[in-house]
Amino acid sequence: MPIPTVVLEDEERSLQVISSLIRQLTSDIELVGSAGYVDKGAQLISNRLPQLVLMDIRLADGTGFDVLKKVESRNFELIFITAHEGYAVDALRASAVDYLLKPIGIPEFEEAISRARARIDEKKHRDPSNETPRKIGVSTVEGYEFIDIRDILWCTSEGSYTHFYLQHGTRVISSRNLGFYEKQLCANNFYRIHNSTIINLRFIKSYIKGKNSYIVLTDGAKLEISQRRKSEFLEMFFPER
Repeated sequence: MPIPTVVLEDEERSLQVISSLIRQLTSDIELVGSAGYVDKGAQLISNRLPQLVLMDIRLADGTGFDVLKKVESRNFELIFITAHEGYAVDALRASAVDYLLKPIGIPEFEEAISRARARIDEKKHRDPSNETPRKIGVSTVEGYEFIDIRDILWCTSEGSYTHFYLQHGTRVISSRNLGFYEKQLCANNFYRIHNSTIINLRFIKSYIKGKNSYIVLTDGAKLEISQRRKSEFLEMFFPER
């Protein structure tokens, strides 16, 4: 399963380096957002619920420790990446996996990620309820369909029914309404872009702005995003806009 990861870094060059290292050296780290300010960082963590956070000590308007104070629930592993040597003890107190100094060495980066990955796996084995469910039970008129949650691209309501659109062009129709599934889906990297539509954030291809903005998914579906939800949606991906 991908490990949703957030990067808190206010220097664009450093953010590009970290993003590049993630792409080149890992196959299971999924970058789901970045921010360079304290409040934006705390909000991003609360919205995206990452399992791993890579954090600079010094942000544009404070420190990474300020972010940790604002986060209500700490359920992620933490790696500090910084140019400042004097915070190692504070990082230790924050239960950080590692404390990497810039410029980042590839062996050190790989070792830190490996350590974080091991902690995440250990946490899942210690408490299986923390693991993302692989399947969701969908009530149909004939009985139940058990769908791998990772295969769901998007779902939409039609009266009291919910249509699930899956990879490879498959569709399943549930006899329950969309609200019944919202909590379980949105806890697993889905987002409700409209009263009638929930999408899997992993399958976003593009966002088309305009009076009637819409999301394009990898299957070519064009789905309207409501005016009320547009700002919150964009805030998740572009917190500094």
